[in-house]
Amino acid sequence: MKALHIFLGGCALLLAACSNNKPVKLFNTDAALPASPKYNLDGLKVITSFVNKTKGTASTLYGNDAALKSAIDANKTTSADEVFTLVTWKQQEDDHWFGAKIPSTVQSVEVLKTSTTGTLDYSRLEGKELASPKDTLGQGERIAYILGQKPSVMP
Repeated sequence: MKALHIFLGGCALLLAACSNNKPVKLFNTDAALPASPKYNLDGLKVITSFVNKTKGTASTLYGNDAALKSAIDANKTTSADEVFTLVTWKQQEDDHWFGAKIPSTVQSVEVLKTSTTGTLDYSRLEGKELASPKDTLGQGERIAYILGQKPSVMP
């Protein structure tokens, strides 16, 4: 019996000695967007946000007042001066909440602007440095995807 108590005490000491010396960050600075003249989120409102579990990404769609009104009214056509900005982040495990995922580094920023003539101006910035990709294939699909997003229900 005495040997059992010594064994259990030794196991408890071994478990207590185990620790994770990884420093814990209080703020998620990895998800911050770098300043760039190619996009501007000032004055834009959140239209919707969503998570793609298979790709491990989280996205937020922002828009100006005209874009928000168009999304709420479910307009099939675009009006002048709408600005949609879709920001996509990679996800990472949250150190503060078991099982939760939070945004990590920026994967892409997509900007869609409409003009008074009815033309659509689409641009995509990728990677941490937000560089323009050389491949422009699939822009029509991305424009349809952005315009097809339904707004979140807001009080």
